[in-house]
Amino acid sequence: MGKFTHLHVHTQYSILDGASDISDLLTKAVNDGMGAVAITDHGNMFGAKDFYNKARQHGIKPILGCEMYLAHDTRFNKSSKKDRSGYHLVVLAKNFTGYKNLIKLVSYAWTEGFYYTSRIDKELLKKYSEGLIVSSGCVGGEIPKAAINKGKEEAEKLVLEYKEIFGSDFYLELQRHSSGDPKKDREVYEKEKIANAILLELAKKHNIKVIATNDVHFINAEDAEAHDRLICLNTNKDVDDSDRMSYTKQEYFKTTREMSELFSDIPEAIENTQDIAEKVEEYELDREPLMPDFPLPDGFEDEDEYLRHITYEGALERYGEITDEIRERLDFELSVIKGMGFPGYFLIVQDFINTARKL
Repeated sequence: MGKFTHLHVHTQYSILDGASDISDLLTKAVNDGMGAVAITDHGNMFGAKDFYNKARQHGIKPILGCEMYLAHDTRFNKSSKKDRSGYHLVVLAKNFTGYKNLIKLVSYAWTEGFYYTSRIDKELLKKYSEGLIVSSGCVGGEIPKAAINKGKEEAEKLVLEYKEIFGSDFYLELQRHSSGDPKKDREVYEKEKIANAILLELAKKHNIKVIATNDVHFINAEDAEAHDRLICLNTNKDVDDSDRMSYTKQEYFKTTREMSELFSDIPEAIENTQDIAEKVEEYELDREPLMPDFPLPDGFEDEDEYLRHITYEGALERYGEITDEIRERLDFELSVIKGMGFPGYFLIVQDFINTARKL
């Protein structure tokens, strides 16, 4: 049994959709011997730093990503029901350049493309493609949907379009969520089988690698019922509503053995997850805080000196006298601010406040 990396994972930061606590998820990954795990929350990167820090503490390589919503046409269309959501697309940062481009995509999705969901479009994908790894996503993705609803020819056009943008960093994603529930299997698993057959054929024809994913939304199989209640809250539906949105209950963080058995007939789909894990470079997210420059009046050499000056001026005005107790407290507070590198921030904030009081 070879190694496997989960590359399609939703944490609790997929609001009212993911039920995976990051620490518990990483503990399970460690116990299973996994060396890397991705985070791909819906439309946001709220959990990226938390995941990054905890993954490194667990000795796991963090792969930062996002399952994005791709607008059917342009992100600026915001009129029809079709525009309310988009095709699902998994986007991963391969390196620090990719991480910055992923941030830009997510930001534009919210500031320019938001319409019920945060949406990007292909214009943005092409502009910020450097350093990104992209996979075709679940049955809600553009390529799988085309394969299911329009057939191989339409899916092939899209595959070639994505390959042109991302080259060897584009992968076709295979999922298998057989639930044993006839209704749910018709809705999901049967569609996955249709999509997978076409994707495998196109992968071979165009020399594109396939990867196996499980669209993780919770950690253990027994968490399925709790996750189902979460979806009821998300959609404002009763548990006994037969027409409500629900999952197959197979979307848990499966072990390497479970995934290998699930794709035993396509071992390369398991192996290729390691191809991505090895491609992803390790980079630092921590950096010094970026603060605007505060123009100092004549006679002052640095921000710390000027902050101390106006702090003592203000204390004298407030208290009338600087006692030893007050001086001790002021010096302590100023030393904390200096140690954190925040004198400039405090100077700017006091300037805002003083100006507001004068208005």
